[in-house]
Amino acid sequence: MTYYVRAPGTCGEFLQGSIDGQSFLVTCPINRYSYALSNVIQPFSKEFCALQPKSAQARKLVQELVQQKNKNQICPPVYVRSDILQGKGMASSSADISVTAMATALAMDYDLSLKELEQICLSVEPTDASFYQGVTQFDYIKGTISKPLGMCPPLKILVFDEGGSIDTVSFNKQADLQNKILEKESIIQESFDFFKQGLITHDIKLIGQAATLSAFGNQRILYKPNLYDFHDVGNSYNSVGTIIAHSGTIMGLLFPVDYGRIDDCKNEILRKLPQLTYVDTVETTNEGLTYIKR
Repeated sequence: MTYYVRAPGTCGEFLQGSIDGQSFLVTCPINRYSYALSNVIQPFSKEFCALQPKSAQARKLVQELVQQKNKNQICPPVYVRSDILQGKGMASSSADISVTAMATALAMDYDLSLKELEQICLSVEPTDASFYQGVTQFDYIKGTISKPLGMCPPLKILVFDEGGSIDTVSFNKQADLQNKILEKESIIQESFDFFKQGLITHDIKLIGQAATLSAFGNQRILYKPNLYDFHDVGNSYNSVGTIIAHSGTIMGLLFPVDYGRIDDCKNEILRKLPQLTYVDTVETTNEGLTYIKR
């Protein structure tokens, strides 16, 4: 039996920081995915590739978990491909790891819970939680918080990249990182209050305001030299807010899904900020990790 598993990436995070010393992020899952196929002896095409080290580690952890209960259970081959850019803050590693773990478990006839999946992902690296349905408040380091916040109203996001790449593991090992996170707690509390109210009322302007506050508050932790000019262009095209990868290089402008001037805004950014690279235009999704038998 072959299993086909997919999980969304993210456009950074709606917000990231800490409240009362507890670090967390709020996921922003988008309609770009990593895919895993189990029980495939040979890749079907060049789109499929052998597992990267982090995915291979996840596969091994699932194997060890299952074989504790059934030593004779064979661990199948798994192949992964992805639509998600790596090293940009779009949860590419988290998506790869989660689909690999789930595809492995399914093929080994093991009912892997989302909580078990979360712990496997966290044991590999600090992770996002876009494999959960909807929007999640999540402790990306230890997993002490994993709280569903609800379904995100549909949003379109115009995504640009400042360039370079950032390794999440190295970023989270900075000596003074925790102090910098604590310094912006009042901003994160305000942002989180706006965000929760926006979800309750389906008010994308409040959600955008929350994302913008968190983005600006992150400047002392990971400075984005083009953020303010980028935000100003978005304002001139009636963007509801600006979202960033708090430990990555991408930035996005948030719009209603029926907004008709996305291309005009994109071209204006390319004209005014030629140092930025257009990445994609995506939409939020609430589906989380899904799979089918093939």
